[in-house]
Amino acid sequence: MKRFLLFSLALAALLLFVTGSFPRETDAAPEWQTFAPPHWILGPIQGADGNEKTVLRNFDKIEQAKIPITAFHFDAPDWMTCAGNLNFKYSDAVLNRMRARGWRGLFWVVPLIGLDCDEYQVAKDNDYFILGNDGQPIVTNNFTGHGSWIDFDNPAAVAYWYTLLDRVQNRVGDILGGFYTDSVRPDNANGEIAYGEKYALALLEYTRGHVPDGDVVFKAYGVNTPSNAWLAQYAHVAYVNDLPTNFDGMQTGIKRVFRTARLMPLPYNELSGFAKAPPDSETYIRRLHWGALQPVMENVPWGKQPWDPIFSPQVMQVYRYYGTLHRELEPYLRTYDQLAFETHEPILRETNNARYTAQLGADIFTQFITSYTRSVQIQLPPGEWVDYWNQAILYKGNQTISYSTPPGKEPIFIRRGAILPLRVRNNLTGNGTRNSVNALTLNGYRWGHSSSRYYDDDTGWITLDMATKKNRMALCTLDNAPSEPIIWRVRAIDAKPQTVTVQNGAIGINTAWGAPLTARKSESAVGAADSGWYYDAAAKLLIAKISIPGTDCPAP
Repeated sequence: MKRFLLFSLALAALLLFVTGSFPRETDAAPEWQTFAPPHWILGPIQGADGNEKTVLRNFDKIEQAKIPITAFHFDAPDWMTCAGNLNFKYSDAVLNRMRARGWRGLFWVVPLIGLDCDEYQVAKDNDYFILGNDGQPIVTNNFTGHGSWIDFDNPAAVAYWYTLLDRVQNRVGDILGGFYTDSVRPDNANGEIAYGEKYALALLEYTRGHVPDGDVVFKAYGVNTPSNAWLAQYAHVAYVNDLPTNFDGMQTGIKRVFRTARLMPLPYNELSGFAKAPPDSETYIRRLHWGALQPVMENVPWGKQPWDPIFSPQVMQVYRYYGTLHRELEPYLRTYDQLAFETHEPILRETNNARYTAQLGADIFTQFITSYTRSVQIQLPPGEWVDYWNQAILYKGNQTISYSTPPGKEPIFIRRGAILPLRVRNNLTGNGTRNSVNALTLNGYRWGHSSSRYYDDDTGWITLDMATKKNRMALCTLDNAPSEPIIWRVRAIDAKPQTVTVQNGAIGINTAWGAPLTARKSESAVGAADSGWYYDAAAKLLIAKISIPGTDCPAP
């Protein structure tokens, strides 16, 4: 896999100018630095503040509910022994649990050191703090802590702050995924936004220099947080500030994410909102769908966690489903993340603030439910669209349909002709079985001849190709060979194939070429074997697995 390059402070001049309404110039693009976007940042990410007992209780509930998280967000200064000293205060029990499950740590940090920290006097004695008009360190007392702010115009102060960041890395080791920024300097002096940008850039430089697959989640729409132009040049991922947990807050979050999608690849709204008053169960369920169909799925509630008994049991059932679906979509999202860095094309496309609709990449369309309702009118995009919840139903695009929306079955449509790369680990969503885990799943929605691109970390860009001629098909990987076994799952196969064959990475259905694949008794048996195929007559679904990669593509 590619590794992060050391992020240079001397970046090229900003080529993308962004106005308050977020338009993007058609003849310019930001000078994003070359790096490999990490997989873990896509989520699901769960988080909390509190003491070690609270954190471990969160771990227990996540595991009991089988929520497939990729990272845990340690929010607020609670994870430190003292605000801003960056000493991880929890025991090895926390780190060992995370390491055993492959979870990364995302650590909230601002450049404030608390007055009651030993480090405060060190920083004050060495003139590492921003000074006020009285010549004394500016002191803030709010949610960030009761203390003073590192002076980022002083190289010695920055170097000192980096030694504090070193404490986190030295203590947590390979669990460190990155950092989470927040609002800064509520002192109403000149230059606070510039200060927020210097803090953000210093943190980004540290992360990319010290964590091979690290990332920084920036804050947008905050107090003295980086400007839109800064985010357009530097940011990979950002959250759009803390918002109410009701439907009004959800609508604001959607609109902000839609706008911010033009600035960077991975904008997102913390799915449950962030306020003391929790969402009700129905709103929570609608928000889970919103979280799953964003580029990043994160849930860090202020108070009640989704497993709290104030919520209906359905909340956790839906959370498990949508969390699993989002995790399965990771290869699809990772592909579009890479594409965004190469072409600056947003992952969220064709967004509509009035209808709360968007395409996630080219092949998934959704409408978010932002009110108490059981049906909505949906304006479908051009093309033809498969109903995700009943994949026997096909809708023609460019029309308005009335669509039933019981909680937990929010609108999701797949473009006919799509080939969705998925990472499937169980049978919860119906996209495979637990035996699918050691292969890349390609969900194909048959329609004439279609192709799409997939980014393989080891071999680069691959073209996925699906060609049909009468009752014959060829399923191919072109350009570069995949680095792992492939499970094709192709829908709309009306009859059991007479033959299924393989030739140098291509699968033939009723074709005159290739060596026969072995017929298996079930989809699970196909996944467990090195190769083979199975036809599900009820679903009109062909499952075929191959382990020998190739780039041949004979005609069907």
